[in-house]
Amino acid sequence: MKDFFNRETLDNIKQFCTENKKYVGVAGVLVGLILILIVVVAGGNNGRQSNTETGSQTEISVKDFEFEKDYTNDAKDDISTLLADYYKAYVGDDLDTLGKLATPMSDNEKSYIGVVSQYYESVNDITPYTKNGLKKGSYFVSVKNSIKFTGVDTQAPTLDFFYIETGKDGKLFINNVYSNFNRTYCENELDDDIMELISKYTASSEFADLHEEVQKEYEQALSTDANLKTMLETTLTGAIKQWYTSSGIANLKKDDADTQNTEADTQQADDAAQNSDQQATDANAGQTTDANAGQTADQQTTDANAGQTTDQQATDANAENQQPAEQPQAPAEYQVVTKDVVKVRDGASTDAKELGLLKEQVTLTAYGTEGDWTIVSYSAGTNGRAYIKTENLQTVGQ
Repeated sequence: MKDFFNRETLDNIKQFCTENKKYVGVAGVLVGLILILIVVVAGGNNGRQSNTETGSQTEISVKDFEFEKDYTNDAKDDISTLLADYYKAYVGDDLDTLGKLATPMSDNEKSYIGVVSQYYESVNDITPYTKNGLKKGSYFVSVKNSIKFTGVDTQAPTLDFFYIETGKDGKLFINNVYSNFNRTYCENELDDDIMELISKYTASSEFADLHEEVQKEYEQALSTDANLKTMLETTLTGAIKQWYTSSGIANLKKDDADTQNTEADTQQADDAAQNSDQQATDANAGQTTDANAGQTADQQTTDANAGQTTDQQATDANAENQQPAEQPQAPAEYQVVTKDVVKVRDGASTDAKELGLLKEQVTLTAYGTEGDWTIVSYSAGTNGRAYIKTENLQTVGQ
């Protein structure tokens, strides 16, 4: 090709063009049009090719975007490494490392981690379940793990959620705006599009199946180890409640469209913590007065033999029980079953954050009602509690 464009050849072309100006002019126009057509067509093809390659990441709207049904292995090793480093730093209250792995992180969240991490011994069996997001290099990740608490033999199965993105340096990081903490307290503004995608993600049948699996393991662990139950429902939640009331976050004003107001948050913290004002821990079995008799500490004293209240009845020397004068309250803990596919929320309101879906015939532990809602044990909820419309549940045995 190089030899074709030597000086002699170029001189011959120049002479030909001089002798045939008329025809060369017409031909030049035709050639020009052909070249333009080629460029336009090529550009169109390149545009279509570009759309094909990147459209799924940049051009599909949030409304039209659908997650792939199967979990992906994309960036699996990098995501696993990121999560392992995150949990190690979390347990060790290593805020400097956490701030590099998960950003942004507010002072309130740092103080929260400082409170709860002191009860953590380790986080084990870290298994991520990942789906690609709308934005290239973004991932919606459910993480199944087991928390080993200090002084407790049985580990607590849990399910966390992370929104992971790829930074400008090409490294993965946790977008901490969408952490469980910030989605509850909304210190940093939440993007509506990302929140809509999170809702789509948690509404999938794959997420529901995974959560049901973890929930069953969680309930089983609590039922077999009284020390774990006490740690989660008394010790840890009591510490969280104390942190909540003493931290500045209790005074935050939240957008009513996305979160509950401060009073509702306070009530939720009270319900979730099952605080010491409402219950006492049994010295021998780690069970609370609420769990055994459904009465609060202010309402009753527990009989050493039968758990009956002195102001309702007296137990005779032979431990023969008498019926109370009024209809007894429902027990503080009881089993309920979902009657249909139900939404699980983080508060007693349709405006509260949606945590996910549960399928029909899922059995849950309930702790009473708040208005039209039933408080249930739910590992993804704040302090392990969540809310389901009472009309969508049936009490076991009724």
